[in-house]
Amino acid sequence: MRLDRRTLMLSALAAAGVGSLAACTTQNPTPVYPDLTFVNRPPIRLNVGSLQIVDEVVPPMKAPNVEHLAPVTPAAAMERWARDVLQAGGGSGRAVMVIRQGSIVEERLKTTTGLTGAFTTDQSERYTVAMAGQLDLFDGMGIRLGQALAEAERSKTIAENASLNDRERLWYDLVEATARDFATAMERAIKRELAAYVY
Repeated sequence: MRLDRRTLMLSALAAAGVGSLAACTTQNPTPVYPDLTFVNRPPIRLNVGSLQIVDEVVPPMKAPNVEHLAPVTPAAAMERWARDVLQAGGGSGRAVMVIRQGSIVEERLKTTTGLTGAFTTDQSERYTVAMAGQLDLFDGMGIRLGQALAEAERSKTIAENASLNDRERLWYDLVEATARDFATAMERAIKRELAAYVY
């Protein structure tokens, strides 16, 4: 009897362990994406007393736009750049960073149909990230001293058998790459157009 009880107990524990292992392997955890920052870029000190960030982007929240579904939106990435890089180091006047465009647009692509399509994996969508912004400097009287403009755009396609996690990863990577392009373009524009107010 003792042997039977012990055997039954070990069998039950083994079954529970297998069940737990099966449960772990069938889970599909939500990916965690790194925080998108620009702290590694040299700061830009502006001869103004304050910095204001204005987000003019109003997401349509419907197709073909998908930025509201992305782990990081283009507008959020541009705002993060402004907060990480721009600094108000003067006594008067203000800098206004305006986020004018920040979108991810989905374009459906033509895929193979019929019997051939059943054995073909096509690129089914193209996603395009577009960013545009401007930096205006004003003196203490509200007179504009200068302006810098920048924009950036990138596109990438995805396969028709991609999962939702695959799409989210593509959106994140595409937003990150486009944001780096925008940062470079805006920093060059600031040094070119607003050099007199940078120190």
